[in-house]
Formats: sequence, structure tokens, C-alpha cells
Amino acid sequence: MFQQPNRIDDVNTMAREAIDALYALPVDALRGAEFDRDICERLVVKGDVFGADFREAGAEILRLLARIEPEGRFARDLDSAMRRLRDAINASYSAAVAFGAERATSTQRAA
Repeated sequence: MFQQPNRIDDVNTMAREAIDALYALPVDALRGAEFDRDICERLVVKGDVFGADFREAGAEILRLLARIEPEGRFARDLDSAMRRLRDAINASYSAAVAFGAERATSTQRAA
């Protein structure tokens, strides 16, 4: 009847959009977060955004961006990038928890 959306694809898409939003920011905005952005980008390319590495690197970027006091159009772009990254991190965590619960349920059934 109805198909459940593919959670993995949804989270990967959210993470990809978050990385794109980071690249839309001025270069100076991410000064000091290039390493973490590169980690996130590599994980997105590999489709491996469900681990702690993605969430930790993303959280580091968010901490850096939260210190910026933007003006004008940059404020909207910054807000959008932060929101997208936060949403991708939260979706990654939710999916990882759900996958863990499914695995535990499968293991219990097999026993």
C-alpha cells in the first residue's frame, strides 16, 4: 500500500544539503572548522553519516558558527546552514538509535 521512505537516503540527503549550505557561506565563516567540514564531507560522500564521527565533527562546526554575529543576508545563510547541519546531526542520531533497536530486536527473536 504505502511505502515507508528510505531513512538512509533521507539522512544522507539531509547531510549532503548541510555540506552544500556550509560551502555557500563565506570562506571566513568556516575558518578554523575546515578540518571538521572535510571530515563531514568525506563521510557524506561515503554515505557513512550514521556514526559518531559525523555527529562530533558537525557539532564542532556548529559550536564555531554559533560564535559568529552575522548581519544582513549572511545572517540568513548562516541560520540556514546551522539549521541544516543540526537537522542532519539529529537525523543521524535518530536513525542510529533506530538501527540499534532493530538489531537488538532481531537478536532477541533469533535467540
